Amino acid sequence: MRRLKVISSILKSRIFPFSNRNRIRTRPTKEGLIFLGLTFFIGFAALNTGNNLLYLTFGMMLSLIAVSGILSMINLRKIDVSYSPSQSIFALTPASFKFLLSNKKKLVPSYSITVQVAEEKSYVAYLPPDSTRTLYIRCFFKKRGMNVLPEIHISTRFPFGFFKKWISIDFERKDILVFPRIEKIFLENFECKHRIGELHSERSGLGDDLRFLKPFQEGDNPKLIHWKLSAKVGDLIIRELHEDESKRAILEFNPIKSGGDLEREISRSASIFLELLKRDYEVDFITPERTLSYSQIGRSPIPVLTYLALYN
Repeated sequence: MRRLKVISSILKSRIFPFSNRNRIRTRPTKEGLIFLGLTFFIGFAALNTGNNLLYLTFGMMLSLIAVSGILSMINLRKIDVSYSPSQSIFALTPASFKFLLSNKKKLVPSYSITVQVAEEKSYVAYLPPDSTRTLYIRCFFKKRGMNVLPEIHISTRFPFGFFKKWISIDFERKDILVFPRIEKIFLENFECKHRIGELHSERSGLGDDLRFLKPFQEGDNPKLIHWKLSAKVGDLIIRELHEDESKRAILEFNPIKSGGDLEREISRSASIFLELLKRDYEVDFITPERTLSYSQIGRSPIPVLTYLALYN
């Protein structure tokens, strides 16, 4: 009795190495139901008539069902999947995820594998032994903040299509940060509670506006010499120009004062912020708790989008 238990545990661990959490589930397909019906019909006819040919046919059909179950089980054996999300994921916007489908069997390939995430699917006809295939599947998240990836289903109908076998893989421990929904924004029309202003730099630079004239000194840029004026005064005169115009913006986020829908206000602030960066503004983002200045975050939208995504 003890030997039987040991043999059973070895078979489960080596031939069918799936835990209860990721155990293989089976469901007959439409073709499988038809084949099962024919099998039982021929078996019933063989019992009633005693015809040896019907018995032989019935036995072969039962063998096909058994072989189908064993081969499909081996086909899913040692199939692993991992994923990495795209850099920026926004609510209510499809995002592409990179999945790595691995066949860790050393000698046996796998055939007809389908990877499904929610309603999206990707099909792999042939996966060689000890190899990895890269798949890209779109995922969709409805809410901002920390989310989890839906269950991944790895299924197969190999070899005869009588049964669909699948395993479910749950990545609930891995949190995915989803940024607020981005909408199309026209900066000219938004309300004045989002303040935008332009500041002209007082520093010298290579802009178009003249700042002042001064005598040429060693180290000055010869391209800025004012030749006509230098000819009149008999000495080299150089132009001092303003630095290129710097566009600055102050974006205030205060949903308590706005009194509107929180999710809409968050989505709107994120959309305006990205639009300002797109137009080369230097943005200071002011919140009730702190200020994320341009000198701190530069042109990276991640700190502001992260704050808005996790705002409660």
